[in-house]
Amino acid sequence: MKKWKDSSLLFLLQLINYTLLVINYRAVAHANYFWSGITDFAIASFSFFVIKKIAKSDDSVHLWLGYALGGLAGSFVGIWVSLLIHGH
Repeated sequence: MKKWKDSSLLFLLQLINYTLLVINYRAVAHANYFWSGITDFAIASFSFFVIKKIAKSDDSVHLWLGYALGGLAGSFVGIWVSLLIHGH
């Protein structure tokens, strides 16, 4: 059960992180300093906690799965959110 909880946590963290990355790409492309700064800080913060979580773990297969799927889902969510923020 703990493995799935850890995997789900990494999925959520990566979903948020990749959502922020996509929003950040659009912010940089639009020279939007506000959104670029906010997302840069958040990306660095989430990355720190993800690295810390993985470093403390003994088993990595379930963490990899949550990490990779969270990144995939985060890209899709990030495109949708960035369209809401920056328009088409």
